[in-house]
Amino acid sequence: MQSSFTRTAASAVALLAVSAPAAMADVTPQQVWDDLSAYMQNFGYSVTATQTETGSDLVVSDVTIAMDIPEEEGSFGIQMDEIVLTDRGDGSVLVAFPPEMPMVFDMTGSEGEEVSTALSYEQSGLEMIVSGDPDDMVYDYTADTLRIALGELVVDGETVSRDMARGSLSLSDLVGQSTSAASGDGREIAQTMTAAGATYDFGFTDPDSGGTGSFTGSMANLRFEGSSSVPADFDASDMEAMMAAGLSGDGSISYENGQTDFTVTEEGQTTTGKMSSDSARLTVSLSPEALSYEIGNTGLDVNITAPDVPFPITGQMERSSFNIAMPVAASEDPQDFALGLTLGGFTTSESLWGMIDPNGDLPRDPATIAIALSGEATPFVNILDPQAMENLETSGEPPAELNALTLESLEVAAVGARLTGEGDFTFDNSDRETFDGFPKPEGSVDLSLTGANALIDKLIGMGLLAEEDAMGARMMMSMFTVPAGDDALESTIEVNDQGHVLANGQRIR
Repeated sequence: MQSSFTRTAASAVALLAVSAPAAMADVTPQQVWDDLSAYMQNFGYSVTATQTETGSDLVVSDVTIAMDIPEEEGSFGIQMDEIVLTDRGDGSVLVAFPPEMPMVFDMTGSEGEEVSTALSYEQSGLEMIVSGDPDDMVYDYTADTLRIALGELVVDGETVSRDMARGSLSLSDLVGQSTSAASGDGREIAQTMTAAGATYDFGFTDPDSGGTGSFTGSMANLRFEGSSSVPADFDASDMEAMMAAGLSGDGSISYENGQTDFTVTEEGQTTTGKMSSDSARLTVSLSPEALSYEIGNTGLDVNITAPDVPFPITGQMERSSFNIAMPVAASEDPQDFALGLTLGGFTTSESLWGMIDPNGDLPRDPATIAIALSGEATPFVNILDPQAMENLETSGEPPAELNALTLESLEVAAVGARLTGEGDFTFDNSDRETFDGFPKPEGSVDLSLTGANALIDKLIGMGLLAEEDAMGARMMMSMFTVPAGDDALESTIEVNDQGHVLANGQRIR
């Protein structure tokens, strides 16, 4: 339900604040309004308003923009007293919005409850100038502040007090531009926006347990960039149909100096914390063929105080990231995919280290876990088709078959030991007998391990590892690795075309 709130509100605000068709002649107030309202209607919104001409200017009053949300059995609406479109006399139009624009979501919750959420969308100093020509408009805008806040929440006819739920998000010193140019049967849209800062404040109280939560924070130097190709005719409630019609887009959002403070209370016990990061970035791309998503940050710092821990829990991470790329549509041919995770340069406080290593026997080097995979898979269904995905859950059939997998890189480094690796495999899906139902692999992976024996010795000395367990670990390493220097081991694990598994040329299966 929350994702629908965010998605629908964001699209409406974007349409109102920064969208319309892009660039180079004269436009009139009537042309700007006609194009803006038609654009919103193309995305499934209904638009009603009263239009009054005052000379060459246009006043659009009693504006209501609404959309049904079929999957959530609800609706969304936004209202404005009036929008004033003023002819500036130079071929451009000044668009003035009211200082407050109420938004309402009405829908059925996950447990059948009727939920009505009223949000207030507020602006200060918003100035928007539209230029170009009717087929190619440019929207340039600035604003001192934009703010969206929870006004009222009603569940099954009962109003939830502000003490039970609150929320607000504010942006300051915005500068942006949106263009939308006619292209074939659709439009090419591009947007950029910067904001000097953002602040947020969210809080809740669980009516059943009485537990509470409060989250406040800020970000600086926000930047958004995005572009999309939008077909002329599509059903906004049918994502699969939209993609088939040619909808595609990509976008990124980044910020610096992120700060979050939180307090959570459960059963009379309070946990507090602070998180910060030097920078963060989110990138998303979607086309009829593929979807990709990447998120990452630098300079992460976490400090948590919990009731059952006698000292603060702290940690720092130099960098972290996660990425995934995957096919969207069903295909008879293998399609590329990728997956990656990095948790790099993690350190923690001496207080935590002291619990497991009070004598300082283990190296305190920053720890890293990083893996990057790529490959090919043949997708059997369109992942944006809800019915097809539901059928898979019922039948238990896999959504795709794996054709090839490459370990681009692997690194696990901590307490003086380091494991790295890379390799390639292909998979024969016609043979699921050799490996008990799994498609037969063929290929190899090369692994390198340093510092393992020194780590085992330290763990024995600390009493964390028994001698017999250490002997078993060393015997296992000797079976699958070969020496490659001082406390360095290497291994090549291979699966040949006969289905044999070999370690450094010695068959083990």
